[in-house]
Amino acid sequence: MTIAKHPNVVLIIADDITPAYHGCYGGRTPTPHIDALAREGVRFDRGYSNASLCCPSRWCLFTGQFAGRSEACYGPVPVDEPYLVSQNGELSPSTPTLAKQLNAAGYFTGHVGKWHSRFDCGFLGEDEPVVPCGDPDDPAVDRLFRERHAVARRVVKACGGFHYVDRVYWGNIPRNVHPAVQHHNIGWFTDGALAFLDLAAGNGKPFYLHLANSLPHDPNPLLSLNADHRYTWSGKLEQHPCSHPSDDSVTERMNHAGLQTSGPIAGVNAGVVQIDDQVGIIREKLRAIGELENTIFIYTADHGIPGKGSCHMIGQHLPFVISWPARLPCEQVVQQIFSWVDVVPTLCAACGVSMPDTHRIDGYNVLHSLTDHQPWPRSVAYHEMGWSRSVIKGNYHYIATRYPRYAIEKMRTEHNSKTLGVGLMFDTLNAPFIPGYFDPDQLYDIAADPYERTNLVNDPAMGAIIADLKAELRKLLSTLPRPFPEEPDDFLRTDVYRELLTERKNEMAGLVHYPRNADVPRVWHANLVDPACPS
Repeated sequence: MTIAKHPNVVLIIADDITPAYHGCYGGRTPTPHIDALAREGVRFDRGYSNASLCCPSRWCLFTGQFAGRSEACYGPVPVDEPYLVSQNGELSPSTPTLAKQLNAAGYFTGHVGKWHSRFDCGFLGEDEPVVPCGDPDDPAVDRLFRERHAVARRVVKACGGFHYVDRVYWGNIPRNVHPAVQHHNIGWFTDGALAFLDLAAGNGKPFYLHLANSLPHDPNPLLSLNADHRYTWSGKLEQHPCSHPSDDSVTERMNHAGLQTSGPIAGVNAGVVQIDDQVGIIREKLRAIGELENTIFIYTADHGIPGKGSCHMIGQHLPFVISWPARLPCEQVVQQIFSWVDVVPTLCAACGVSMPDTHRIDGYNVLHSLTDHQPWPRSVAYHEMGWSRSVIKGNYHYIATRYPRYAIEKMRTEHNSKTLGVGLMFDTLNAPFIPGYFDPDQLYDIAADPYERTNLVNDPAMGAIIADLKAELRKLLSTLPRPFPEEPDDFLRTDVYRELLTERKNEMAGLVHYPRNADVPRVWHANLVDPACPS
C-alpha cells in the first residue's frame, strides 16, 4: 500500500501499570478504547521495559538506547567498575532523541505530561525552581507555579527536542505541597494534547505527540476524583478541564464492572479507566481531523507496580498496543519478545528518518516483521537496574548482580546491611517476596514461576540453559560502557557478608506491605480482589 505522506505518531504512556489492568489482556478493568486499539491493531504479549524506574525507562523510549549509555549513570563510579542504573539516564540538549530527528524531517512535535528525564537546569543558566508549598490562591504562589512551569517547558524543549511543550509535571507529585495541587489532573493533560492536535491540523505537517501520564502512580487516583482541577502545576485555570467524562462516572463504571471502589488497588483501576478515556478522546480527535488512518498510535507504560526498581520480571513486563490502520493488520497478537528500545528504530523506519550515525541504537526495527511477515529480529530481552543486569530468553530469566569494589569495601569495613540495598534498588518493596533476591546469580522459569520464587541457578539440570543465558548477557554487555564481572566478588562467600545478608533479610521480614497477610506481588500485578477492602 502506498502512503500519501509520512505517518503521524501518538505515544501515550501510563505510569506504573501491568497488562492485567486492561480488558484486552484479560483484565477486569473496563478499557473499551484500549481494547478497540488492540482489535484494530497489534497487541504485544511479551513486551519488556529495559529499566524499571521512571527516568531510565523514559531514556529508552526517547533514545532507543539502554539507560547505561547515559553518562548520568556513571556518576563518581571509577571507569573500571559497573555503572549504577537508578533514577538517572538524564537527557541533555546534545542527546539525540526521536523528536529531534523528526523535527529535522519536517515533523511538528509535542510533549504533554510527565517529564522525569532531567531536573537540572544548569545548562540554561538557571537553578531548579523550588516547589511552591503555599496556598495557590495567593497571587505570589500562583506566580511561582507559572515561573516553575516556564522553566520546565524550556528544559523539555531543549533536552527532549519538542516544538510544543505544555502541561508539564517535572516528576512524581510531591507530598509536601498544598492539598489543592496534590492530585492527578489527566483532563489538564488531555486538553493540552487536544490543543496540540488543533495546531497540528492547521499546519499541514506530520506530527508526533508524546503524552505521558502521572496516572495510576500514587497518590491514590481515587483521592484525585472530584478535586478542583483548575489548580494545576502551571497556575490556576479560569475554567475546569473539559475533555473528560465526569469524575463520578469513573467509579460508576468500576461498580458496573464489579470492581472495588476503595483502597489503593481500586485506585490503580480508577487511573486506568481515566487513561482509557484519554485514549478514546485522542483517537476521536484524530478521526475528526482526518488523521486516524495514517497515525501510528501506541499505548504503553514505563514499568510495573511490584518489581519496579529491580530486574525482576513483574517490574518489566508491560502492556504495549499499537495501531496504524494504513499499514498494520488488525487483531494481531505478537508472542515474540519486544523491548522498549525497539520503539525508536521501528518508528524511525515507519517515518522515514534515521538517528545520527554516532548514536548507537540498541533496539531492533520490527516494522517489516509486523507488516510483511519477515523473521522476528529479537530473541532476548535485556534489563538493567542498580548493579544488576538480566536477560530473558524463551521461558527463562537470568539475573546477575555484581557490586563494585567501593560497595564491597563499604560492607567489609562498616558492616552496614543497608549497603546491600543501595545497588539492588527498592529491596524493601521486592525482597520480602523473592527468596533469592540477594543471590548474585539467579535463574527463573518465568512460565512456571512468574513471581520468581524458586531460584534454579544451582539446579544441575539447568546447566546448559544457564550457560546459554550467561553467554547472551556477556554478548550484550560487551557493547556497553564499563565492565561487568562475570563472577561475583569473593567477599560474598565470607562470614561477614553472610551476617550482613542475614541481618538485611531479618529487616525485610519485619516490614509490613499492603495488603497485609496476602500474596502482595500477585494481588497487585494480577489485579486481584483486594482482601483489605470491602467488595
